[in-house]
Amino acid sequence: MYALSSLDSATEPRSFVNCTTNERPQRIIMWLNQSFLLPEDAEFQSTPFQVCFTSLRNAGQLCIKIKPSGEVSINTDDIDLAGDIIQSMASFLAIEDLQVEADFPAYFEELRKVLVKVDEHHAVNQRLTADMAEHSNRIRSMLVQAEDARLLGDMKNMKTRYIELYDLNRDLINQYKIRCNNHTELLNNLKAVNQAIQRAGRLRVGKPKTQVISACRDAIRSNNFNMLFRIMCVGTASS
Repeated sequence: MYALSSLDSATEPRSFVNCTTNERPQRIIMWLNQSFLLPEDAEFQSTPFQVCFTSLRNAGQLCIKIKPSGEVSINTDDIDLAGDIIQSMASFLAIEDLQVEADFPAYFEELRKVLVKVDEHHAVNQRLTADMAEHSNRIRSMLVQAEDARLLGDMKNMKTRYIELYDLNRDLINQYKIRCNNHTELLNNLKAVNQAIQRAGRLRVGKPKTQVISACRDAIRSNNFNMLFRIMCVGTASS
């Protein structure tokens, strides 16, 4: 579902994955010929090789560059496609470990917005939990007061307390519904964050993949979003 196209520097996708293999460029070209439907088999010359495609599904652009040194660059704004290409190439070339440098500005910006929402949902959840605990205590106290008034035959105070009790209970139910909706949105956003981590891992192969996933989760636990994006880009938290 990818047709050959000619791209200039102005239309080349901003997002990219760069990796260096120990393979001969000719072997990488063999993988390319087997993975894409080309009018004729591509051949590697001494100069850097480049081939560009247009997706027939969504018109997305894909550009693959191969240098004589074995360095491969994949330009696409689709992080899932980039991961598929890395995994396919590594499988064909029997590469056990592969580290990459990557950057997906648009995708990472969306992920940053999701992380902000996660923080907001956590804050709302904590506030609602505290409010519900306070309401529960007031309900217990109000119930005792209403029963005391009933036993003393003070019908006026008893009625007043039960009306207040009804209002408090209604507020508590409404807060619970809000908390449930907030929790659902939080889970959806956390799922999106976990998918992003898995996608960042899929850009790597072997040990680097495992290390990236583990380091990303550590960054999430420490609430260090800048470190998270650095790990996704370069595969490590160190400078």
